[in-house]
Amino acid sequence: MRFDLKYLLVFTIFLFSQCAPSLESQKKILGQNNAIWCESIYLRGYRPGTHEYLTDDITKEFARTLKAHHIKYAYLFAGPFGKDGHLPRYPFSDTALRTVQLIKKNYPQLLILPWIGGVQNKTVFLGATTWVNNALKDTKKLVAFLNVPGVHVDLEYIQAGDAYLDTTIQKEKPGDIQNYGNNVNDFHKKLRALLPNSFISSVVVATSPDTKPWKRKTTMKELKQLTKYIDQLSFLYYDTYIKDEDIFERNCDSLVTDIQSLKKINNIQYLIAIGTFINVPELHKYRDLKIENISNSLQVIKGSILRVNPIVKTVDGIAIFCDWETDSLKWEQIDENWTRI
Repeated sequence: MRFDLKYLLVFTIFLFSQCAPSLESQKKILGQNNAIWCESIYLRGYRPGTHEYLTDDITKEFARTLKAHHIKYAYLFAGPFGKDGHLPRYPFSDTALRTVQLIKKNYPQLLILPWIGGVQNKTVFLGATTWVNNALKDTKKLVAFLNVPGVHVDLEYIQAGDAYLDTTIQKEKPGDIQNYGNNVNDFHKKLRALLPNSFISSVVVATSPDTKPWKRKTTMKELKQLTKYIDQLSFLYYDTYIKDEDIFERNCDSLVTDIQSLKKINNIQYLIAIGTFINVPELHKYRDLKIENISNSLQVIKGSILRVNPIVKTVDGIAIFCDWETDSLKWEQIDENWTRI
């Protein structure tokens, strides 16, 4: 019998069409609970670097932009914590409250979460009782003052060993890095007790095995505890130090698989974060823009989600770092590769 390649091709296309997730299926699987980290001008009233003052027009345009690009959560910078554990004064100002109210008026569906945190051993001291108590009390006070649904917590441990990054941290104390995971979890546990009905968001670097970020990785064991006390967790999938596309894809698969495992234990929102910024020259080695550009990052994330589980939603959205580096061209790339699926 003569083998007809034409019929084989038709049959192959038919099989693929039956197995590949439809566009409608992809829309259900690829979550759109998207978030973005935003600069302090919105609560401070001016931009520290340039002293440009916030106007109502700037605030309204900010709200319109987030609405147009399907952002549900805005992390408005309200920190960092001071060395005594207290938050700065500016997020408790009349300016901050008025800005939050104006954003809500122009985009009522947006969930505003003050972004608090800092770097361990610089302004964060999770092992110190007084520091923790002050930080917790100020966080609760801020949520009430701004009348917002919750808070976004960004606690970082910068690893020693890089000459440029070492200048941003103080000398480590014995046991700091070993105790850090438990200290972070204890902080969130206490925060949940103080804010039992609030939406608590947090962030960690990716769990993927081959990523080499300059921040301490959180173990799966630690994450299983952390996710008991929060409603949303973003994983940073940038600054990975990965230089190979195949390795980048495999490690994204690994991250999505870890998220799937966590979701079975604590079914909260899980987001994957991409970067829209360009690193300072000293940190270029951590982020290869041939791989970690917006379009490729989102295509890789999308591919990993569909490979790991093409039926059940695993990842609830993306998080974008950061609003002050995301211009109209970058927004278009985000829309094309994620929000306009």
